[in-house]
Amino acid sequence: EWRSQKWCAQQVAGLKVPEYVAGGVNTEGDAAGGGGAKTDSKASLKALLEQLEAFSGKPLPTLEEADFEKDDDLNFHIDFITRCSNLRADNYQIANSDFQKVKLVAGRIVPAIATTTAAVCGLVMLELFKLVLGKPVEAFRTRQVGLAVNTYTSFEAQAPKTFRSGVEKKAPKAEELPPDAFDANGGVKPEYVLSEAYAAYPEGHSVWDKLRVPAPTMTLGAFRDWLKSEHKLQLKTWGFVLGWKRTEDDAGKEMRVPYSCQVYPPPVVVDAALLPSLEDGQGDAMKKIMGSATIPQAQKMQYLNAWQTAKRTGVMPSAGSDAITLDMTLKDILFLMEKKADKAMQDGTIWPKWGKAISGLEGRKFWVIPADQTPSCNTMPEDGSEPVDVRYMARLEIPLE
Repeated sequence: EWRSQKWCAQQVAGLKVPEYVAGGVNTEGDAAGGGGAKTDSKASLKALLEQLEAFSGKPLPTLEEADFEKDDDLNFHIDFITRCSNLRADNYQIANSDFQKVKLVAGRIVPAIATTTAAVCGLVMLELFKLVLGKPVEAFRTRQVGLAVNTYTSFEAQAPKTFRSGVEKKAPKAEELPPDAFDANGGVKPEYVLSEAYAAYPEGHSVWDKLRVPAPTMTLGAFRDWLKSEHKLQLKTWGFVLGWKRTEDDAGKEMRVPYSCQVYPPPVVVDAALLPSLEDGQGDAMKKIMGSATIPQAQKMQYLNAWQTAKRTGVMPSAGSDAITLDMTLKDILFLMEKKADKAMQDGTIWPKWGKAISGLEGRKFWVIPADQTPSCNTMPEDGSEPVDVRYMARLEIPLE
């Protein structure tokens, strides 16, 4: 009866159609973007907790055990899994799956859980017991499981990968070299091979090592001086990664491009008092800016561009409250970066699928800058040799309290 058209018509007749609420419109045309606009996760969690409190003290209904069967469409097992998986996919902006795809995947998962997954989970728990018991690192094992050939191999875990200074050699393309650039064996002679030295700091560090900033009150200028005096590093540039933009390569493959904000050197803040009058012409304004002894030589083009913008819009530039200076503390800079990341997420600059690179600073004891986002530095050799670019730098831990 419950599968008949009459029964379905009766159920539909008793349904109450909810009021339509306009939602976000996807203007990017990306069908793989997932389930709509990103919402406030804290507010959503609070609402769910309030709903759960309504069930406090109420007993659970009687449950009937059911054996999973993917090939019986009348039991709604695959329907249930499809809807639950798509709800979770919507939370992380993952593309939804249809009924047939879920049925195909579910049919493979059950035997996998009963074999390889069960074996791996058991072996992982053995290593966890060693960790809880405080066993030395030599007691831990890395394991290989081959269920198909019934082989089980255990060996001592390898040490973490370390980073060291070195020299990268780059051989030019053969067609770009003269005939005398090759030796008798056809190889490129050493004098034609380009060599580029690079440094790792600290020497021999691993992914577990960190450079700890002494205090959250350290200013950007003091941080630069600290790197110079304590670590013999010259701070060159620092672009703080706020998140990632989405783009495509020539083949149409999705690519993740970092979206950053310049921290060091601090972006130029144009002093409106040093700009020529907007009544001046282009030539007169350029003469005044280029001939000014007050405006630093390296910033004169920025001042000229700022004047041109003000001339076009009729509005003089202002410093604003988001200007980064050398007197700004690293803690304040982090909170400013979080604010900028929130704004970039709201205006669509950052792709929601990958989220923000910085968030949730409130209440944290520290924030860690990943190794691939650390400031760009040069070494400061004490023997008078040439400075070397630091290609591999340990993570940077900045205290927040």
